[in-house]
Amino acid sequence: MKFEEVEKYLRGIPHTPSDDGRILYEFVLQNKVTNVLELGFQHGVSSNYLAAALDELGKGKILTIDREITRSESPSIYDLSKQTGLERYIEVVFARSTYIWELRKLIKYNYENPLKKRTFDFCFIDGAHNFETDGFAFYLVDLLLDEGGVILFDDINWSYHNSPTLKDTDFVKQMAVDEREAEQIRDVIELLVYPNNNYELIEIKNRWAWFRKKSSTNNEIDLTELYKNQKVSLQLKNILKSILKK
Repeated sequence: MKFEEVEKYLRGIPHTPSDDGRILYEFVLQNKVTNVLELGFQHGVSSNYLAAALDELGKGKILTIDREITRSESPSIYDLSKQTGLERYIEVVFARSTYIWELRKLIKYNYENPLKKRTFDFCFIDGAHNFETDGFAFYLVDLLLDEGGVILFDDINWSYHNSPTLKDTDFVKQMAVDEREAEQIRDVIELLVYPNNNYELIEIKNRWAWFRKKSSTNNEIDLTELYKNQKVSLQLKNILKSILKK
């Protein structure tokens, strides 16, 4: 499915803007990604952008995991995938607590079925945003990621302190100040990913950080063009805004 076509269904739905959706879409196409693991989907916007790219490739699958509470989102991931017609590319799993236990299930399955292992060439981590969950998730994803595979971390600048929806909750107010104010995904990157010699940085741009699992046959991944398109899109939006104000 062409990007412009899927965008019509997804535009304006939280929390993946069209410009970010295009980057995900083009990344999959350019690198011929076919096995995607997504941790956190909420409405399923990013899932459908990824699925549209798989549809263009004519193959592939997304395993996307989020909490049970997302069943009641409006629109839900099922609503969106039905509208786009991309359901066959998206496998949805609802976790009772976090996606950690679901990752454990995948790893256990692989140990028990060595000839039918399920692995991935791209993982998009966009769920818990805290060190406890996503720090452990990184280690578990590493066991599921193919050599040469890519991990994308979202919201590297996010903290409980600056979250509009969480900062005033009792849960956050009871946190220690350093935990509340820490950019916890950035901590995962700096304390766990950087020191891991099996991973190399591809790009850190805006709120996203891209890393690749090293292999002996790594092909170069260049995100310059993807972000260039985003920059042009933002410039056009700003021009339109200035015109409308006149």
